[in-house]
Amino acid sequence: MNTRARKLRQKPIRISYEEFRTAASAAACCAGTGGDTTTTLATMAARQLTGTKPAEMLEELLGGQEGMPVCGVWHHALAGEILLLCLKNARYQIGDDLIDEVVERGRLIPGGACGFMGVCGALNSTTSAYAILLGSTPVATEARERLLRFSSRLAARLVEIGGSRCCKKSTYAALELAQGEFAKLGFELPGEEFAGRCKFFADNETCDGAECVYFPRKS
Repeated sequence: MNTRARKLRQKPIRISYEEFRTAASAAACCAGTGGDTTTTLATMAARQLTGTKPAEMLEELLGGQEGMPVCGVWHHALAGEILLLCLKNARYQIGDDLIDEVVERGRLIPGGACGFMGVCGALNSTTSAYAILLGSTPVATEARERLLRFSSRLAARLVEIGGSRCCKKSTYAALELAQGEFAKLGFELPGEEFAGRCKFFADNETCDGAECVYFPRKS
């Protein structure tokens, strides 16, 4: 783990929601320009990306954005959008209306929800995509139960991984579990190796380093 990450984890950070929103807005991270960034990335993803591998698509889209913060509200829409877009590219019957819908659902999750509400936006984006595939609604008993079961698995996985807040880590975890769960519904995507593949760690001041399952390992 790098020195910066170690120092931050040794002492709990006390911060109010108002302070967080102010700081995030100044950093163009979880508030302020977040909505514009979400729209821009969603448009770019829909127009430019033709692959069928979710993690690879994530890296292709965000890896080319110079100066892009590691964390931000765009992950609340992007994870689910990427999954549905990959399915569309794999020639499943996924219309643009469904992709627009998962992006709009992601916009409902405020910045910092993981620490203030116990709801990780990247995980929620993935369960929103799953809900769309299931046809889940608040009154669809079996689909709703299945959705909640998947949501609990995602949350448990993030707890298992542990460590500092990192939207990329959350997104990798969500995409990893989603592929197996989606396949149970008949929506199969090419397999990917997730362990040690993170391409964003160098820009994360609170990276957990080798303690994170997605941190690159030396060969």
